[in-house]
Amino acid sequence: MKTELFKYSITPGILQTGKATSLTIKALETQLAFSDDSEYKVEVWGLTRITHGEFSPHDNAFIIKPKDGKIVFSYSFDLESEYFVRVFKGNEHKHLLQLSVYALEDDLYALRPLKGDFHIHSCRSDGRESPAVVAANYRAAGFDFMAVTDHHRYFPSKEAQDAYAGVPLGMQILNGEEVHTPDNYVHVIHFGGDSSVNELFENDQDKYYADVRHIADTKDLPYEDKFIYAANMWAVEKIHAVNGLAVFCHPHWINNTYNVPDSLSRAFLENGLFDAFEVIGGQSAHENNMQTALYHQLRSEGVRIPITGASDSHGTINRGLFNKMYTVVFTPDNTRDNIIQAVKDSMSVAVEVYEDSVNYSVHGSYRLVSYARFLIENYFTLTGQLCAEEGILMRAHTLGDSSAAARLAQLKQRTDDFYTVYAGK
Repeated sequence: MKTELFKYSITPGILQTGKATSLTIKALETQLAFSDDSEYKVEVWGLTRITHGEFSPHDNAFIIKPKDGKIVFSYSFDLESEYFVRVFKGNEHKHLLQLSVYALEDDLYALRPLKGDFHIHSCRSDGRESPAVVAANYRAAGFDFMAVTDHHRYFPSKEAQDAYAGVPLGMQILNGEEVHTPDNYVHVIHFGGDSSVNELFENDQDKYYADVRHIADTKDLPYEDKFIYAANMWAVEKIHAVNGLAVFCHPHWINNTYNVPDSLSRAFLENGLFDAFEVIGGQSAHENNMQTALYHQLRSEGVRIPITGASDSHGTINRGLFNKMYTVVFTPDNTRDNIIQAVKDSMSVAVEVYEDSVNYSVHGSYRLVSYARFLIENYFTLTGQLCAEEGILMRAHTLGDSSAAARLAQLKQRTDDFYTVYAGK
């Protein structure tokens, strides 16, 4: 986390382009408060502006006398971009701090950024913690939404929800499962649906095979192995029937060979069979590199591919993948249907964080990547601190702390309220 975010705040941090906005900078430690008797220079630098050498933005500089220890100024941001706001002490030109804000066009400004994970495991399959604890630890790490997606099993995601039944939470816990249809080596993430798809074929395999053969025999399928393509088409159709999102996951997972042949991955993505491609997953750099390469290759050929990033986490305590790979979605609100629609509309990016937790990559459209990088460094670092207490209380609730629910109710709106202030809404 940037040191200056511990010492100063600037609000709003997310703004609209072309609109004069009043910004306030204040110190978060009393000894750093701005003196009402002194003058300060404020400079605004847009990252996408043309600059020449040591060019100084004279039209973007202000001399200000604070009031009540706060610096307040008005500025109209003309381009969608990140902007550096730098503060200097009086005529000494002593640089005191640099903070960032982001100006957005109206369409993106209307959407809220949310941090989520679409692919997570618990001890009900091959993970380490219970579904309830997994949910608590995700909130403690600053996540806005998540779903437990255990292998073959939908009930653990319901278990995570039931653990907090009637408890007001700031995080959305959604249903999910990892679908492994019979005689099909492709894994499919079912996110958010109303009921299990795994249970459909487990309860009636004869019908499953009959349905898949019917698809293979009656549809013009774009792959030579008709059964394998039809089995995945069946899974996607069943996920859609229960209002879920179907995500094609980890095709370059190495298990002697890649999990999915490149020819089949291409057939899926070129024909838009799945709602989204898990372009970043809880795997090695090699595997994620190949998935991103495939994504960019197909994009260069004109293929539209909505994406997610996911940890494929099998543990949330001292486990390297947890909170290292995730998705940022841009959506009107934190509801299942709008999260799913945002992904389908390509209003999402995939994030991969490297081992030092400082360097990271974001994948998606240039516009969303630029905004997401600002959010990761400036916004999500702050909301993460607000979420930490909620996660601790969620875990206490699962252990029978009778006071935890009431305390969680008091915190439920905290991240929502912070976003309202931070975005100036």
